[in-house]
Amino acid sequence: MTAKCKYLVWLYWRKIRARPILSVLLLLLTVYIIAAASVAVNEGIGFGAACLQLFPSFFGEIGEIGNTNLAVRISIVVGILVSATFVVIVTARITSLLVDTLQRGGTMANKVNFDDHTIVCGWNFQGNHLVEQVLEANKKQHRGIVVVHDSSQRPDIDERAEFIHGDPSQAEILEAAGVQRANSVIVLTDFDKQMNDADAEVLMITLAVESLNRKVHTCVQIRNSANLMHLERAHADEVICLDQIGANVAVASALNHGVCRLLNELLTFNIGSEFYRYDKPLSDSVVKKEFAEVVGMLARQHVILIGIETDYSEDLPSQMFGDVLNLLPEGDRVIVVNPQSPYWLRQGDALFIIAESMPTHI
Repeated sequence: MTAKCKYLVWLYWRKIRARPILSVLLLLLTVYIIAAASVAVNEGIGFGAACLQLFPSFFGEIGEIGNTNLAVRISIVVGILVSATFVVIVTARITSLLVDTLQRGGTMANKVNFDDHTIVCGWNFQGNHLVEQVLEANKKQHRGIVVVHDSSQRPDIDERAEFIHGDPSQAEILEAAGVQRANSVIVLTDFDKQMNDADAEVLMITLAVESLNRKVHTCVQIRNSANLMHLERAHADEVICLDQIGANVAVASALNHGVCRLLNELLTFNIGSEFYRYDKPLSDSVVKKEFAEVVGMLARQHVILIGIETDYSEDLPSQMFGDVLNLLPEGDRVIVVNPQSPYWLRQGDALFIIAESMPTHI
């Protein structure tokens, strides 16, 4: 219950941060209504008449306050101040929008005030499900999500997700989405275009994202695995080759019945167990312990350790000659799944686990 309350508070606070002007205007309107209600009660008149008595203050006509009732006098003064502030804010906002529109050649652009959020660039039939899963996964981390798509109409997505209309390969659009402060960027392929044309568009978006923020984690879809090398050269962190992964899952499921159902659960958040990457500092109880020993230790906590991410060194290939070393794009980190060679965990390693929720400590 406490976690739910915290989430609701965070959600409302996020909306206030995302729309500060609207929030202030709503607050001023609320105060104005309260002031009008006070006048109505103390004067013994209707609420509408009380609003009309304060209404001229919207136009700056302060006039004389003839009523001697202190509560009424205070309410009228508050109404005057609130309405004057209201007019100032609305005027400033309209002026700002007009200036911004002129600077952009007549195009208005939204901006988000998120930090450590997820940006979805492009759109396809998988978009709705993807947004729902990201929101579900980010609920505990209180992270926002922004969808950037070159469509004038907002996709039918959860209201918690922000939408920015524009070409995601353009720097100003990505900056409006807060790419410099984002945690990750997901680039969706366009199934309405030819295969290589869609992959070329994904490549352009990836280059734009990486040129603005090399630290952001980019996960991109491509339809032709032959274009994988281009995305790797563009420093994409993870590339999903749809032609390969679909065939691989089909083969694995045919040879090992039930694999597809297993993956569906592990890749669906808030249902059963999921994959997690634990990158917090490790406790002394697991540091310098052999991988297989840590597997047993975590299994007693209903946590399954399946792989590690560690620093790459020149002697690592010879140390783990029997394993596949998945070198990350930057070249300084490597991922090893279920090491067969002896490996002792180090402080700074990230652990890939299967669990019902992210452990607080390992």
